[in-house]
Amino acid sequence: MNAGSWTTFHLLKQDWKFWPLAGTGRDVVKARGLVNCGSICHSLRPACNSFNWYPGNLTCEMVNTVNAFLEDAPSAMAYVNASSVCNTSPPALENRTMNFLYGWNGSLPAPFLSEVSYDCPLFSRCPPLIPLKAKCVGPNTWQLLNVNVTPPCSANTQGYELSTEDGRMYKRYPGPMNRTEASRVCCQDGAILASDTSGITYDSIRMVAPDTNETILQGATDEVVEGTWIYEDSSFSQVNNTPITSYNWWGTNDSLPVGQQQAPNGGRDKNCLSLLAEYWFDIPCSTELPFVCQYY
Repeated sequence: MNAGSWTTFHLLKQDWKFWPLAGTGRDVVKARGLVNCGSICHSLRPACNSFNWYPGNLTCEMVNTVNAFLEDAPSAMAYVNASSVCNTSPPALENRTMNFLYGWNGSLPAPFLSEVSYDCPLFSRCPPLIPLKAKCVGPNTWQLLNVNVTPPCSANTQGYELSTEDGRMYKRYPGPMNRTEASRVCCQDGAILASDTSGITYDSIRMVAPDTNETILQGATDEVVEGTWIYEDSSFSQVNNTPITSYNWWGTNDSLPVGQQQAPNGGRDKNCLSLLAEYWFDIPCSTELPFVCQYY
C-alpha cells in the first residue's frame, strides 16, 4: 500500500495491533481510508513509522515501533513501513541452532519483528529458562535478546578435576540446591548430576567431596514410578529399588522409628536420592544439599 508517493507500508498481521502508540498528540484519528491513514503516518515521521488500521470504523492509530510489540486485536490491521524488513539473515552464533518463531519460516525478507530463538545442543536436557533470541527491529537490523541472562553455549571445565579412576571430570558445588536446581547447574556446565553407581564412580566423587559426614545429592529420582529410579547416568537404573547390577548400597538410619530405618523408606514422600558416607538414602526432592557434577 502506497501513501501517496512517499512511503510504502505493508500489512504485517491481520487481527493484531502494535502497542504502545506513538505519543504524537495525534495517536488516534479518523481517516477516509487506508491510504489516508498511511499518509497521516508519513506526515508525522519519524514519530510514526507504522500504524494500526480499523476498516470497520475508519480509525487510524499512529505507532512508533522502537518500543512497540504486537498484541491480539480482532478487526485491526497492523501496517509497518516496508523499509523496516530485514533482508539479511539473523546472526549465526557458534554452537547454536536456530528456530524460527511466530509464523516466520526463515525466508527473506524477514518481516518486521520476526524472531528466532537459539538452541544449544549441549543443553538439550536442560534448555535455559530464558532462551537467547534475535528480533528484526529495523531495516536489516537484528537485535539479540536475553544475552545477559542466557548461559553461554560452551562446556565449562573451570574447577573440575580429572579422576584417574574413570578418566572423567568432577566438581563439587557447595549449593545447597534441590535436585532440579543442581541438575540444571551441572547441565549448563555440559555435565550431569553425579551418582554413586559403581566403586570407581564412588571413589571419583570422593576425590572432590571427601567429607563422608556430608550428605550430597545424587542424580536420580523415582518420581514417575515409585521404586523405579531413573539416573542421569543412563547406564545405571534401579527397578523395585533394586539396581540392575550387583552394586547396592541402601543405608540404615537408626534414628528413625523401628520399621522405617532401612532405606528406601519414604514412599511417595521421598523421591530423590542422597549419598551419606558410602550409603544411599531416599529424601524429599525439595531437600537442598551440596552436589557433585560429572562430565560423562
